[in-house]
Amino acid sequence: MIIIIAGIGRIGYTLAKSLCDKGHDIVLIDSDKEICNKVSAEIDALIIHGDCTKTKTLEEAGIEDADIYIAVTGKEEVNLMSSLLAKSYGVDKTIARISEIEYKDVFERLGVDVVVSPELIAANYIEKLIDRPGILDLTIIGRGEAEILEFIIPEKSKVAYKKIKDLGRPQDYLIIAIYEGSELKIPSGDIELKPGDRVLVLVKKDAVDIIRKMFLE
Repeated sequence: MIIIIAGIGRIGYTLAKSLCDKGHDIVLIDSDKEICNKVSAEIDALIIHGDCTKTKTLEEAGIEDADIYIAVTGKEEVNLMSSLLAKSYGVDKTIARISEIEYKDVFERLGVDVVVSPELIAANYIEKLIDRPGILDLTIIGRGEAEILEFIIPEKSKVAYKKIKDLGRPQDYLIIAIYEGSELKIPSGDIELKPGDRVLVLVKKDAVDIIRKMFLE
């Protein structure tokens, strides 16, 4: 897959490195020549020094053959304009970064396929961890319909010393992994949960608080 990434900041660099490791053909664009020179020695990708809002730069990057165009510069207007240019060249999927969430609808109405705000994602993640004491980590699934929560079962837990098949509310959650110390156990109905076990639980969004209390209180 040919992926063009505009903006070699923290997000662009990390994304490019990860995608290169997975075997994708990556092209990076940035207006800072010094950054381009530095990154060219670190990532196995084509590095273009130029303005991603210019057709000449996009054509040099091979926009006509690109499968995905990702704009993650620090300027929303640049991300929007270059994404729309990429669309005009027939790129199947465009992804643009925003900082202000109120721009999301505008970007989508104008034709950007996916609009992301790393700052908003991080803020929501921290807010959820604050609102849900006892949760070690969480992952949002799909469009937010479900979450994966990580708990360490306390001694007082309602689920401690019970087998999975004997727990209530099976329609609201699914235990997907259990760590007993460093040992990973694939859950089955006959496994007994013990205090100190670390469990990963897939939970419907509207049942998160109920399941959190069930495992932790």
